[in-house]
Amino acid sequence: MKKELRGVKALLRDAVHHGSVAVERVQLETARRPFAILEAIPGVKVPAAIVHVIHDASVTGTHAVIRAVNGAVHGLADKALVEVETVVPPTAPREDPP
Repeated sequence: MKKELRGVKALLRDAVHHGSVAVERVQLETARRPFAILEAIPGVKVPAAIVHVIHDASVTGTHAVIRAVNGAVHGLADKALVEVETVVPPTAPREDPP
């Protein structure tokens, strides 16, 4: 059971991390196109560029926090599993019915 729990924990950590990286990339790329158009217009070039920088920093920062929290949760789950393993005695393997 220990290996299974640790495996599920690792899968969840990786899913959140890689999901966040993928979503961040899509969000930045999707916003890049309209910002490029706006930044080509002389009257709105500077404000659009400022908003673009703020947008990208916000998206990048948000996903950095998501990944940091994911790492912290992973560490806490490790500690919890160690505690459970020291408190709960291992059970004998179950036999499959004939």
